[in-house]
Amino acid sequence: MIGNVGKIGLAVCAGFIVLAAVSLILPRMDIMYQPLYGTDPDVIGFSQPSGKHILGTDFMGRDLFSQLCAGAFTALWQGLWWSIFGVITLVVAAFIMAQVREETPQLEDTPMTRYVRFVAFPLGVMGLFLVFSLLLGAVLGRLSSANILFLAFVTGSMGLMAWLAVGHDIEVRFRKGEKIPVNLLLSGAALIISYTTIYYSFQSFLGLGDPSTVSWGMMLQWCFTSGYTFKAPYWLLTPMICVYVLSRGMLALGYGLYNTVSEKFFFIEGWF
Repeated sequence: MIGNVGKIGLAVCAGFIVLAAVSLILPRMDIMYQPLYGTDPDVIGFSQPSGKHILGTDFMGRDLFSQLCAGAFTALWQGLWWSIFGVITLVVAAFIMAQVREETPQLEDTPMTRYVRFVAFPLGVMGLFLVFSLLLGAVLGRLSSANILFLAFVTGSMGLMAWLAVGHDIEVRFRKGEKIPVNLLLSGAALIISYTTIYYSFQSFLGLGDPSTVSWGMMLQWCFTSGYTFKAPYWLLTPMICVYVLSRGMLALGYGLYNTVSEKFFFIEGWF
């Protein structure tokens, strides 16, 4: 059982999957809900929430709710791809390390070390990753023009981010010839999705994302640059809340999945 913490993460994940599915349905119902270029013929520019637009429209008259749903799809899709690459890198690294060293250094399993492994260390990697992205973007233009260099770096970063959290456990099992629990791999994948959500939001907000793909960071950028930061708090706050809830929800799911194969719990059962 993944415990109460994992169940919270699972519920969050399910909720955003529903939002992502809605992003595929809305444009088929009416072209005005196409998040990038769909507009309402009865609305010119920004508008307040209404029956047709529950979050209103942006400065170009595009529906904000459909953009929010499209952001959910983008976050989950990007997170899925990078979690696949990251977990493959993680498993390969763990296998190699199991062959080249006789013992795996183990940290004492305490709440503090769990915090470092699942929160502090991945955030540090994401910070370095973002700095590298900015430097690469400054030298070579948009990241899309440097995909080959960027792909190698991002794949390694995702594997490194999950290494301290679950990589040591995988290495020990390789050395003992034991089967790798699926929940351990899924825990690493959930961790990667959690932090790629934060990274891509910052990247898009800074104007380094794909301009043809709507994301939560792009919504925030449009809000700031169009001057509606304080005029439309629902436009500003909803994508920020989505970034926070999805990233923390996937982190909680990662905790829950890890706890099913770990001897100790990050959160004591019964706290939630």
